[in-house]
Amino acid sequence: MKHLKLTIICLITLSNSLFAQQFLSPQHDAPYTFKEMQLKFNSWSRTVDLKKQKHWKYFKRWEMDMQMHTDANGNPGDPAVYIDAITQAAAKKQVDATSLFNAAAWSPVGPNVLPGNLTGYMENGIGRINCIAFHPTDANTYFVGVAQGGVWKTSNNGTSWMPLTDNLPITRVSDIAIDPQNPNTMYISLCDFEYIGFGLNLNGRKRNTHYGLGVYKTTDGGITWQPTGLSFQLTNGDASLIRKIIIHPTLNNQLVACGVNGMYRSNDAGVTWTHVLDSLCWDLIQDPINPNVLYAATGWVATANDGYAAIYKSTDFGDTWTMLTTNIPGTGTVQRVKLAMAPSDHNCIYAMTVDIDFGMYGIYKTTDAGATWQYINPGVNVLSGGDGTSPGGQGNYDLGFNVNASNKDIVYVGGVNFYASVDGANTFDPVSHWTTSYGPTIHADIHFIERQPLTGNIFVCNDGGLYRTTNIISQTWIDANNGSPWPTQWTKLNDGLQISSFYRLSSSRNLTGRLVAGAQDNATFYYDNGVWNTIFGGDGMDNYLDPADDDVVIGSSQFGYFSYSNDDGVNSFGIDPNPNGEVAEWTTPIIADYNQPGTLYAGFANVSKSTDGGFTWNVISNFPPPSFVNNEISALAVANSNSNVIYAAKRVRYEYSIPGSMYVTIDGGANWTDITAGLPDSLYYTSVDVSQTDANTAYVSMAQFSAGNKVFKTSNAGATWQNISFNLPDLPVNCVKTVPGSNILLAGTDVGVYMFNSATSTWISVSTGLPNVITQDIEFNVPLNKIYVCTFGRGIWETDLSTISNVETVNNSHLNIELNPTLNNGSFSINMLDKNYPEPFQLDIIDITGRLVYNTTLSGQNVYQQHLKLPSGMYFAKLKGNNLSGVRSFVVE
Repeated sequence: MKHLKLTIICLITLSNSLFAQQFLSPQHDAPYTFKEMQLKFNSWSRTVDLKKQKHWKYFKRWEMDMQMHTDANGNPGDPAVYIDAITQAAAKKQVDATSLFNAAAWSPVGPNVLPGNLTGYMENGIGRINCIAFHPTDANTYFVGVAQGGVWKTSNNGTSWMPLTDNLPITRVSDIAIDPQNPNTMYISLCDFEYIGFGLNLNGRKRNTHYGLGVYKTTDGGITWQPTGLSFQLTNGDASLIRKIIIHPTLNNQLVACGVNGMYRSNDAGVTWTHVLDSLCWDLIQDPINPNVLYAATGWVATANDGYAAIYKSTDFGDTWTMLTTNIPGTGTVQRVKLAMAPSDHNCIYAMTVDIDFGMYGIYKTTDAGATWQYINPGVNVLSGGDGTSPGGQGNYDLGFNVNASNKDIVYVGGVNFYASVDGANTFDPVSHWTTSYGPTIHADIHFIERQPLTGNIFVCNDGGLYRTTNIISQTWIDANNGSPWPTQWTKLNDGLQISSFYRLSSSRNLTGRLVAGAQDNATFYYDNGVWNTIFGGDGMDNYLDPADDDVVIGSSQFGYFSYSNDDGVNSFGIDPNPNGEVAEWTTPIIADYNQPGTLYAGFANVSKSTDGGFTWNVISNFPPPSFVNNEISALAVANSNSNVIYAAKRVRYEYSIPGSMYVTIDGGANWTDITAGLPDSLYYTSVDVSQTDANTAYVSMAQFSAGNKVFKTSNAGATWQNISFNLPDLPVNCVKTVPGSNILLAGTDVGVYMFNSATSTWISVSTGLPNVITQDIEFNVPLNKIYVCTFGRGIWETDLSTISNVETVNNSHLNIELNPTLNNGSFSINMLDKNYPEPFQLDIIDITGRLVYNTTLSGQNVYQQHLKLPSGMYFAKLKGNNLSGVRSFVVE
């Protein structure tokens, strides 16, 4: 079947038939455009109560992030622009890397452990993991592939973890294959394949930008990586998505890889590849008895009305393929096919099929190695988010499938929830539910279920992280509803994985050092007194911490649903900054006037204001609706030097031909002036910030692909605007912030943090130490001398505020202090190459999660030898002296 060209496929995971049938017709003759999808959703959402609908949030996440990566007309941006920019940035960081301490380097803050759960209903997690692979001879060593956080390794059975791919241009991983003859050789699929069911060529996800670079390889256990011959430059778009890689167990130069563009075969360890099957491949498995026998599953995508769902078999390790007679509907009914082979009987194979509503169509089973197939309808939709009695689900996004090692009749399925069958898939009972309603459980949205061959333990990868059990036991819904706890006992292996994906970040701005950050899929993270908790629930969005009352925290979920707690998140209640019920952005902005305690502003179609800490709100603007619908405020800022000056940015709405707009008030909201003239109104305004000392000077940042249109500045309260984008890469700028106590301007981008040098009109990358992930937000804590950034996939990071504030130090950021070797066994030296540095120095050793594991004082020597007993992993050495600070990372093997 000719490979489908997924030009503009629709959305991810539609929940039920009402949503799928009324929002987008699966029999649409041509692929939907982005604008058509937005219009369809907007029309559908007016006819239902979104609070009572399930799974629509996946579309809105996708839409929100897509619009950051469209062009200036709301059309798909060129993916080559994205990858070229991040590749260049990654290469620049590598060139700048030395053994010297860097004064402007970042180090991790966390979250460093699985947080405590104060949400009251949802199982908490740390971040999405797509896959797992096991060392062939060492049961304590295995590797996970994180959606936006790269490959992580544990050598002690999940007690601690180390990232291996922070320096790659992108850090999204969908598969890991380990050479069984030489475990130091590994191959990874560098992409996020889980979004194959959404508009691939739209490249729309800022938080789930899923395009890939193909297959990469390491021969030194992950210390260094190189592209194989199966690599892409993203002009290939969806073809760059590789789902699965298999290495021949005895002829380890032979590889097979499959993905959107079909099947590829290599005979020289990945140097060259042959395209052997031209059909979208969703899965690939190998016969454990005869490694030359492979099975592949292809798919049909409903919203593009293209492709073909089928099962193929190869008996020559992928050189040739034969489509099997399965009676699976090739088009019109079945989209995805997921395969699972019984380890105890290699002739027994199950195929889970996903219908047009992303629920379960049924299970196909063969007991004769694919010669004949039986269709099974278990009578329960194991892919739904409830008890399986309703249609729909998320099968194109999350689907794990596995057969018990010793009993071919025991089958495990993971979707939103986890199910098991003990009678050959004829019936299923639940193993877990995504909420805590029935007791301890695992996180929702399961992507991978795998058995460790050496121990028999079963591992589950999901949107919350990684879980392990020795035995999976199900029970009936009747027992669950009668209060019987889930019988399966899980071990959570998320501590040490700094992989959270954050939207927004706030600091308490006082010596308590409290932090709050809104996380994708994992509620709102709250840090206080050295402890992380998740609070409020939902997808965490924007937030606020009261600098005077250390018990007060405000957070939000999508579309401006705000929660308030005055006891550190233990208890909470809703507050309503939107008294008129206006439209709200996915991430609704909330800001504080720190010169007037208790004064907050939130943005909807208009600006709301509270003067009592968020309890009561009044609308203080009356922006004219641009058409028959209104557009949402996407960014707000109040001047530090004049509380009467407030800037508000309204987002572009391509589907209604509504341009973006910018407003300012200089009298506290009594009157507002449209100051859009001079700005590119066809771009999405991501943030606004005001000079620390001059209320007339403000900055606005923009997303999307429009070369040279990233940051604009006004010096006269918006009467005119100056483009100061200069040398910024053609990528979204997600936020701009001025440094307190100065007018230094920082920009958070999809490739790290940049600082503006007004003297030379250039932007300088100040991203040393940061992994190559999206920087979403920037926050400050002056009393603690900290700058924080939150990333989408690698948690929260910090550096010294005083260092960034010293432009000269940043321009000459390497201290003349050396750490050698940077790859060691816990023994290394710190060499003072410049004898004029004032003593003493404090040395802190921080692990990858931000935990302090060692500290000492250095004085009186030129060379300081350190002999530390540290577990293998990545660490950060932080030096602090009199007006001096620096960071250098190192790896302990």
